[in-house]
Amino acid sequence: MSDNLAPDWLGGGFDATLWAGIRGPGPPGPQYSQRRHTVKRILVALLAVGLVAAACSGDSGDTADEGPVKYGFLNGQSGDYGPWGHWALAAAEVAVEELNAAGGVLGRSVELVVEDNGSTPEGAVSGFAELTEVDGIHALGGIESDGMVAIFETVHELQIPTICSTCGTTELDNTGGDMVFRIIPSDTDNGIVGAQVARDEGYRNVAMLVELSEGTESPANVFKAVFTEQMGGTITEDVRFNAGEATYAAQVAQAFESNPDAVYIAAGFETGVPLLNEWQRRGYTDIPMIFTTDLLSPEIAEIVGGVDGASAIVGATAYDTVNNPAWDAYVPRFEEKIGDPPEIAFYDAWQYDQYIILGLATAKAGTTDGAAVAAAIHEIANPPGVEVFSYAQGLAELEAGNDIDYHGTTSNLNLNSVGNLLSPVMAVIHVQDGDWAVRENIELDPTLVKPS
Repeated sequence: MSDNLAPDWLGGGFDATLWAGIRGPGPPGPQYSQRRHTVKRILVALLAVGLVAAACSGDSGDTADEGPVKYGFLNGQSGDYGPWGHWALAAAEVAVEELNAAGGVLGRSVELVVEDNGSTPEGAVSGFAELTEVDGIHALGGIESDGMVAIFETVHELQIPTICSTCGTTELDNTGGDMVFRIIPSDTDNGIVGAQVARDEGYRNVAMLVELSEGTESPANVFKAVFTEQMGGTITEDVRFNAGEATYAAQVAQAFESNPDAVYIAAGFETGVPLLNEWQRRGYTDIPMIFTTDLLSPEIAEIVGGVDGASAIVGATAYDTVNNPAWDAYVPRFEEKIGDPPEIAFYDAWQYDQYIILGLATAKAGTTDGAAVAAAIHEIANPPGVEVFSYAQGLAELEAGNDIDYHGTTSNLNLNSVGNLLSPVMAVIHVQDGDWAVRENIELDPTLVKPS
């Protein structure tokens, strides 16, 4: 098919020039399809009604056991999460290529269907509608906290197994496990680790700069509660602000001039850059900073690293890279795909793991039925079973009639009853020579973890 010819599912009368504009430059490639579109600002409630109606009509996206198995990738390729988008998509592509190289899933090829959610809840809702109503996906990955909260109920209504590879939101601490699963630590864990870092660095008085969004307020609220209520620390100022402000001069001054030992900053990338530019312009560079993981980007590290004496640290999720065959196999494939090795700041390996999990769970279930696949996720990610480190290895064991326990590139991915990691790997990351570097791996202080 010529690059500019519209695909058959659009109909023969579809304008080829318009299709070329939608598709973007270059062929879409054999393993995935992507539409670039302007995110529509729509009412979440109205769209949810439409999706539920589709579910009630029996349109689950799996009308026949033929054609490709379709896995959705609903991700912020633009907006606040855009700096991570290219890496995230590349990792997802590596996973789908691995599935297809091993013969596909259920003997069918696997297609990765991509939607850019613009890093907004509204974009997640409209993108999810496109993926389910138009594309008929069988499972979903790639989504972030804000978007997951926005589509949580509808995911359950439509029974679309969904893995959150970057969803830290505390909203999932006790509500997942049936159709939604999370393979990174909760923001509860990240908030606790942030407080541990502050305590261990000797900070007793901390100011806070927090962007008003689910993904940033979630860990910040945990940090504040643990630091003040359990550690006896003091918050000198808690400054909350909206994204997209013309200037953050007043907010930065309010926090940094409150005589803090350090400033805790929870913000998205697009907000973090102007915040730090203001921090540098006003000369607050001698005050240490604690960041949330949304600011783990090379650009942020370059800003901080370019200032003599500046300090920024993050308590974040770490990779299990020691004696891990899954990691060892993933790294060269990812590097071949993108030209760079994986970086801890980009969450790419979790994007990879989620599709290996979905492939193995679908194979275990023997069907693309959503409820069956979701139930199988617990079975293939947890012991007992043969520990496997790849899709091909896991598929061979399943075909031999054996139970499996998939160990991912990032860690063992054992899940509790609500779909959260049982034992996340955490680390302290800091800016070193203008880049992010792991200073040390740490364990959550058990005295700070409240039982669920």
